[in-house]
Amino acid sequence: MRAGTACISIPLLQSMSPDLVLAASSDQRCDPADPRCGADGKLLSDGEEKNRIKPIPRVTNKITHVVQLVVDVGERREEVGFLRFGLYGDDCPINVRAMIQFLTMIGITGVGKEQDEFENDIDVITQPVSLLFGGIVPSICPGQGVEFGVPSQNKAFAKSRGLVKAGNNFLPQSRPLSSQKEVSARTHTAAGLISVPEKGIGYGNGNGPIDEAYANAFLITASEESSELFDTKLHRRVIGQIIDNESMEFLARLASLPIQRNKGTPLLKVTVLDAGVQKVGASSTTPTTTKNKKK
Repeated sequence: MRAGTACISIPLLQSMSPDLVLAASSDQRCDPADPRCGADGKLLSDGEEKNRIKPIPRVTNKITHVVQLVVDVGERREEVGFLRFGLYGDDCPINVRAMIQFLTMIGITGVGKEQDEFENDIDVITQPVSLLFGGIVPSICPGQGVEFGVPSQNKAFAKSRGLVKAGNNFLPQSRPLSSQKEVSARTHTAAGLISVPEKGIGYGNGNGPIDEAYANAFLITASEESSELFDTKLHRRVIGQIIDNESMEFLARLASLPIQRNKGTPLLKVTVLDAGVQKVGASSTTPTTTKNKKK
C-alpha cells in the first residue's frame, strides 16, 4: 500500500458511505478550514459537532511515559492543537521504546545487510527517522482514526538540511526488527487509543518502498467500534491512550477533516510542529527523552 492509503485501505474503504467519498471531492463542499466542516464536506450541525467528541479512554494499563504532540492544521498555522497521550511501557516495552525514539530526535534506525554495508561507505548520507522531521498526518479514516508518519525520508532529510533534494548518496533507513511477537495491551474498543502496525513502526505500508516505510507509523483511534477492523483484520497493537479532554476534542476535529476522494489524505495539510516525551515520576530537573525540534 502506498503512503497515505494504509489506514483507508480496502476493508475501511468498502465500509465507507459512497456519499462520504463523493462529497469529499465535490465543488459544493464547505471550507476545509472551517472547524465545523466535516469529512463529508458538509457543515456539521451543533448536535453533530458535540457528538463527535468521545470520552477519554478508561485507563486499563500502567502509563509509564506521557507524550505531547503539537499539531498544525493548515499551511499558515491557522489552527494549532495539542494531543497528550500516555504509553504503556511495561506492557509493550519494545513498541513503546520505538515510539519514543520516533517521537524524539533520537529517531529510528533500520536493520539489514544493505543498511550495514552502505552506512560504512564514506559517501553515503543517512539520518534516523523522526516525526520531528517531515512528520504529518498522511491519512484520515473518517470517524475511525488519524494516522501519523513521515511520508518520505528523502524529502524529510532534504527539508531538514535546507536542500531541494536529498541527493543520490542519501540512504533511507530500512525497517527495524519486527515486534510482531509483542501482543497488544488492549483491544481497539475505545476512541483515543494509540495503535501501531502488527509488526511495529516501519511496517505500515506493507512491502512498499523503503523511503515510505514510516509513512503510516501509528494512528489514534477515533471510534469505540474499531475492533473488527484494527484487531481482527489488521492485527494492530495498542500501546497507549489519550489522557485529557482537550486532546479528545482536538482528535475529533482531526478525524472529521475533509479528505481527498478515495485517498484519505486531508485537504488541509496537518503537520507535527513539535513533540515531547516525559517519563512518569521523573522530576522537572531530571533529564528526559524530550527534545525540542530545531527551528
